[in-house]
Amino acid sequence: MSAMPKDTSTRYQGIYARHRLDCGLEHASTSCSCTPSYWGQVWDRSAGKRRKTRFFPGIHEARQARADLDATVRAGRVPTSNSMRVSMAIEVYVAAIESGKALNKHGRRYKPSAIRDLRGALEGHVKDAFGGHRLTDVRRGDVQRLVDTLTPDKSGSRVRTIVNAVRSLYAWAQDRELVDHDPASRVRLPAMNPTPRDRVASIGELHTLLGALKAQDAVPYALAAYGTARREEIRRIRVGDVDLELGVVYLGSDDAARKSHAAKRAVPLVKPLKAMLREELLRRGRPSPTELLCPGSKPGGRNSGLLSFEALQKRADDTWEPKDKNGNPTGEKVGERITAHECRHTCASWLDAAGVRPVVVSQLMGHAAPAFQAGAARITQERYTHALPGELDRARHLFDTWLAKGERSASQSDFGT
Repeated sequence: MSAMPKDTSTRYQGIYARHRLDCGLEHASTSCSCTPSYWGQVWDRSAGKRRKTRFFPGIHEARQARADLDATVRAGRVPTSNSMRVSMAIEVYVAAIESGKALNKHGRRYKPSAIRDLRGALEGHVKDAFGGHRLTDVRRGDVQRLVDTLTPDKSGSRVRTIVNAVRSLYAWAQDRELVDHDPASRVRLPAMNPTPRDRVASIGELHTLLGALKAQDAVPYALAAYGTARREEIRRIRVGDVDLELGVVYLGSDDAARKSHAAKRAVPLVKPLKAMLREELLRRGRPSPTELLCPGSKPGGRNSGLLSFEALQKRADDTWEPKDKNGNPTGEKVGERITAHECRHTCASWLDAAGVRPVVVSQLMGHAAPAFQAGAARITQERYTHALPGELDRARHLFDTWLAKGERSASQSDFGT
C-alpha cells in the first residue's frame, strides 16, 4: 500500500497543512522539515458533506479561499471545481451518455443519432476551440467566437447543433457541481437558412426514382414517402410491425427509434406502399416477425446490422446519376436525387394536398406538439383538437385517391395524351 501525504491541522479553524512524503513528520520527527501547502474545509449542511478548497502555497491564501467557500455555501450557491479540462469533460460526458448514466432532458437515454450528433459537435468543434481550457474558465465570449468562426462555413442549423451540444455538456457539469454557469447562454446565433433545403417530389418523379432502385433499397424511401417514417424509425422497424391484413404499419415501436412519445403510432398503408411491402416480404421468403424490415448490408460494424442511410444514399445516387470516379457521367440520368428526409417532407405535402385534416397529418407524422393553421391558438390545437374515430381510414382513402389521380396524370403525360 503506497504512502499518503500527511495532513495536519493548523491554529486556524478549518485550515490544514499538506506535508511532503519525505517530511520529518512522516517519520515520527517532532518538527516539519518540508514546505507544506495549505487548504481549507467547510461543512455544507444542505448537501450533508464537507467541501474543500484547492491547495495554496501560503496559509493566508488558504484562509481567504476558505472564507470565500464558506460564504458561497451559506448563500446557498453551488461551489465549483476548477480542476477538469473541457477535453476531459467531453470524454467523460460522451462515455456517460453512451452508457446511459447521463440522460436527456426527458429523463430517457440518448438515442444513437443524438449521441452521434453530440459526439461530432463536441469532439469535432468544441474540443478544438477550447478543449485545453478549464471548464470554469470558458466564458460566453469563447462560445461566441466559436459561433462567429463557424458561421461562414456552416449552416445555421449546424451551428445551433454545436451550441446546443455545449449547453448539454455544461448542464451535465452543473448537475455534478463542476461548474455553476453555462457559457452558451445568450449567445448570438446566426440566421437560419432563408430557403429550406428540402424538396418535394411529384408522384411521377418519385415513382420513376424508386422504380430504378433494387427492391430492398426502394422500401426505405417508400416508407418515408408514403408512410411518414423517419430515418431511425426505418432502421429499427421489424417485420412484425407491418400488418398487411389490417393495412397498417406501426412506427416507433422500438424506444430507440422514437423522437418523442407521439412517434409511436399506426400509419395506414396506402396501395403503393402496401404493394411494395408485400413484394419485399415475399422476396425474402416470409421472414420472422422479429427480423428487421430494412436490414443493413453488413452484419457488424458501427451500425451492428442496422441500415446505413449513408451507404443507401450512395447506392441510390449511383443509380439515379451514374458517374465514374472522376465525376463524369457514365449513363443516362434517371432524375434529381432525393433523400429519405425529403421523402418524409414530400409525404407531408402530399397528405395536405390530398385534403387530410391538419390534426391527422400531425398524428401521422408523429409530431408531439402540432402548431398548424395560421392564427390558431396553440393550446387549442394541442388540447382540444383530436382525430375522430375513422379519421385514419378516411386519410388513407383520401391519400390513395389523390395518389391514383396523380399517377394517372403522370402516365398520361408520359404518353403525350
